[in-house]
Amino acid sequence: MSLLLKQPNFNIAVTESTDSVCFLSSFEVYLTKLLSLFDVQTKDLASHVLLGGGKRIRPFLVHACAVDKLKASKEDLLKAASVLEIVHVATLVHDDILDNAEMRRDKSTLHSVFGRQTSILLGDALFSFALELATEFSTTKVCNIVSRATRRTCTGEINQNFNKGNYDLSAEQYFSIIQDKTGELFNASCSVGAYLAGADDELITLVGNFGTSLGLNYQIYDDLIDTFGSESSFGKTLGTDFESGKLTLPIIRLLESLSPEKKNSLKSDLSKNVNTAQFHRYLADLFIEYNIHHVCFSELETRLLNSKSIALSIPDSNVSSKLVAFLSSFDSKLTKLSLNLVPNFLAIP
Repeated sequence: MSLLLKQPNFNIAVTESTDSVCFLSSFEVYLTKLLSLFDVQTKDLASHVLLGGGKRIRPFLVHACAVDKLKASKEDLLKAASVLEIVHVATLVHDDILDNAEMRRDKSTLHSVFGRQTSILLGDALFSFALELATEFSTTKVCNIVSRATRRTCTGEINQNFNKGNYDLSAEQYFSIIQDKTGELFNASCSVGAYLAGADDELITLVGNFGTSLGLNYQIYDDLIDTFGSESSFGKTLGTDFESGKLTLPIIRLLESLSPEKKNSLKSDLSKNVNTAQFHRYLADLFIEYNIHHVCFSELETRLLNSKSIALSIPDSNVSSKLVAFLSSFDSKLTKLSLNLVPNFLAIP
């Protein structure tokens, strides 16, 4: 994993900069205060998901891409960061229901504690609250960016849901889905930060492109965790994509590698939801035989290089250096994940 700068953890990008540390510290306080605006019936539920940890990537991007902090008030940046983080958390609440996930960030998921109906409604309430906050800016631009990103995120989820069990899904279709599902909110976070700081349209587009690229990388990384990760290491339910019929990069690249005969046979077994130990061992052997682990990791590294190239092209050196440093935090994560060569979710002895 030679691509990235050497940093010890995923949050290192924010620990190297005092202003980023202060901003994220202020963000936690600000987000906590926002909970007082929730109705009594939803406050505890919202606290469960909003204050349950997380990397706060979107708030970091809002702040990092605010090119000239003097032109953006801290209050506006905190509010924008909160809007985007609340939308993100709302999508996670709904994702966990769709995936039937029991754990998220080492905690029980909302639906596993309070039920599906309550969780669906809480997710809806979070979306509504975020957009309500977005209308408080003196311009409609922030609300426009966030609303569009939210719509595209939901579109990505819908397309992914429609394509469950579609083992003819191409890599290009997969990338299009995850660009909507994850890339749009990353794009919006970067774009809003730059916009609030008074950046011109060209720079707003450039940092937005970085956000889209980063979002794609992050979703690929998350999909690799689902296939090759360890629940004890990553603190969430894994293997849910495979079990629900969602196609991710490892399965797509495996199917592309097989002969027509083997491909058709595997597609048939996958479509039938074969869930025997024998089939699990066969599938794991195929992953190893066709070196899918290496194929996917190499592809992610190549895409990270593209993200780094975009970050380096940003004319503001302060923004550029922060985003490059943030990318470096993938290094230790990839190294850790690279040790699991057999799909963990198959639980093969």
